[in-house]
Amino acid sequence: MDQFIDQLSLSFEDTFSPTQYIAYILLCAGLLFLLAVVYRRFGQSISNRAQLSKVLMIVGLTTFIIISIVKSSLALSLGLVGALSIVRFRTAIKEPEELGYFFMAIAIGLGMGANQLFPTLIGFIILMLIVIIQHKGGDSSITQNILVDMPCEADQRAVVIKNITDAISANTRQLDVKRIKHGENNIAINYLVKVKSFDNLNSINEKLVAIHSKVDVTFIDNSL
Repeated sequence: MDQFIDQLSLSFEDTFSPTQYIAYILLCAGLLFLLAVVYRRFGQSISNRAQLSKVLMIVGLTTFIIISIVKSSLALSLGLVGALSIVRFRTAIKEPEELGYFFMAIAIGLGMGANQLFPTLIGFIILMLIVIIQHKGGDSSITQNILVDMPCEADQRAVVIKNITDAISANTRQLDVKRIKHGENNIAINYLVKVKSFDNLNSINEKLVAIHSKVDVTFIDNSL
């Protein structure tokens, strides 16, 4: 019975080393920073990669802190299971690539929090090499925000939206409608698209002008 109680108690006094903790959390932050750089440079996600890369570092470091705390106590480990059972994500992850990078960040936090330096480093290096090799072997793409403002009568909105979307989607590899705003005599749509080359952007502009000569088209770079 006494042995079981001892297992439930904290043991930071015997095992915790401030110097080692600081060294490992700095190493963890360094690996997460490299992961964020790789994601921004080689990621294919159509979402804002700069914003998500910041979240990766927060997730990884939070995982590190949690694991470094609960690893020395069975009671805290059981409490963590209960706490995580009530967590709910309000925003769904839309792209599998984003989920993969989140798992990488969590794995780094788990490994470094458990003081598994070499397995974490080896796994991280192999994963980054795989990501870079896959990127080099694939086609490069351009991510753009397209803002379209076109004159439109109220009874023609549905037809105009379809024509605009068809003209853009025919020249893109991936398309996401971000915002649609209806004006009194116009319609404004914001698309986030991924195209193979700048020639596709020229084709999109020409097709939109063909729909209406007074269309206003704005291309905004979203590569970061």
